[in-house]
Amino acid sequence: MQVNNVEVSWLGHASFKIKSKLVVYIDPYAGEYDEKADIVLITHDHFDHLNKSKIELVKKEETITIAPEKGAEKLSGYVRTVLPGDKMEVKGVEIEATHAYNIDKPYHPKNLGVGYILTINGIRIYHAGDTDFIPEMKELREKVDVALLPIGGTYTMNVREAAEAAITIKPKIAFPMHYDSLPELKADPKEFERLIKEKDSSIEVRFE
Repeated sequence: MQVNNVEVSWLGHASFKIKSKLVVYIDPYAGEYDEKADIVLITHDHFDHLNKSKIELVKKEETITIAPEKGAEKLSGYVRTVLPGDKMEVKGVEIEATHAYNIDKPYHPKNLGVGYILTINGIRIYHAGDTDFIPEMKELREKVDVALLPIGGTYTMNVREAAEAAITIKPKIAFPMHYDSLPELKADPKEFERLIKEKDSSIEVRFE
């Protein structure tokens, strides 16, 4: 998916490659990795998000890895830790850590994991991380260009909740993730699109 001069590639599950002059990977786990990373962003310490072998595969000597404190101890090289609300600039990319947590599930306690907003070449990309539809998302309304949202349920929002999140955030583009990659994460991205379009036809929904 090309957004102006930024290439956003879904690699599967919650894994993305974001490429401009730099290469940024978010939660490298699924898919193929053919380029080394300038920056790696980790949302939380679960195996399908913090995968040491994939992180080592994409790292080069000057790669900077950003992760929450819980899990950062598993990483090597240049590592910066974040909490929700932290903001920084790394290699010209503005990075903001956002809240990502469960409201009625035990899997992702508040403040242990994060989402990220990246501003790269003027494009704001929100990767929600593993999260429910949380109140903090209202603060993002019309403030991001692309929203990458989990729809698989069980550990995160389900399709209906993710659609409500997209309608609340109102990005230019909504992109579903974190589904059909594990047996318990069955979801229909077309249903996600339908539910969004019923209430807000201005939001573009992309799947690749």
